Amino acid sequence: MRLAALAATLVLLAPLPAAAQDWKGKGRLEGRVTDPDGNPVAGAIVKLRPPGKPDQGPDVRADSTGRWAYLGLRGGEWKITIEAPGFVMGETTLSVSEFLRGNPANYMMKRVPKAQPDQAPAGLPPEILEAVDAGNEALAQGRWTDASAAFERVLPVAGDNPALLMALARSYSGEGKTEKALEMLRKITGKEPQNGTAWVLMASMLLEKGRLEEGREALEHVPQEAVTDPIVFINIGVLFMNQKRNEEAEGYFSKAIDVAPGRFDGYYYRGLARIGLQRYAEARADLSKVVEVAPADSNETKESRQLLDAIKGQK
Repeated sequence: MRLAALAATLVLLAPLPAAAQDWKGKGRLEGRVTDPDGNPVAGAIVKLRPPGKPDQGPDVRADSTGRWAYLGLRGGEWKITIEAPGFVMGETTLSVSEFLRGNPANYMMKRVPKAQPDQAPAGLPPEILEAVDAGNEALAQGRWTDASAAFERVLPVAGDNPALLMALARSYSGEGKTEKALEMLRKITGKEPQNGTAWVLMASMLLEKGRLEEGREALEHVPQEAVTDPIVFINIGVLFMNQKRNEEAEGYFSKAIDVAPGRFDGYYYRGLARIGLQRYAEARADLSKVVEVAPADSNETKESRQLLDAIKGQK
């Protein structure tokens, strides 16, 4: 197999200024940023940083299709932060190799929710309602610390209110306080075991931190039909594929296809997993589907064509 020839040429987006250059190498990262409905988040800022070095590394802006890419990173662990107005900031960590191509870092951004005053207990004093309004405004603007401080003022009088706990979880997540965010979500699921939104958010946060088994366990509390965004399953599948657990990855990519059979990304990733399993006939079927339904100029279409050529005749 001509595996060395499978990498497609990428048109790189212009990086924003960076403070230092010792992070440069031959590695590449790429991905796509979408909203919960699968639409691209154009203009999202993707910050690539070596762990513990916030002043180093490039910033990349997603294009109109939500795609971004950067070539020129040294090998090792990289922290990725994704920001966009009206969305909760996301973080994840990925390994970069200067010799092997990694999986695309697809990311679904969560919209900033509002803790509506009419969801809070009746009879709250004006200063508490003002704190809720201030928290909602800060949350919408991505001022995470201000948001959490405002919502924390409401906790003593409405500490069991799910909407408030969800808003706090979003705020803490934006601050990078994952454990505090998870604490709020566990309070919600403790009171409302069938709260699928909280379970999905918990699973997403755990998966973003690479806590695969915990994330999968959280997702098991959600009926599959309640998961309407295939990215949730795709992210789990990619994590399994990164661990060379292609059979488990294939199962999650199949779930992503069940959720959104008209989208091509589930077929693309399942095709990659099936190549890893040396099930080439099934892989060809998936990659042919990508060529059929994906935009002709997309990276997935180009790479699928290359992969189909590379595995031609393989049984």
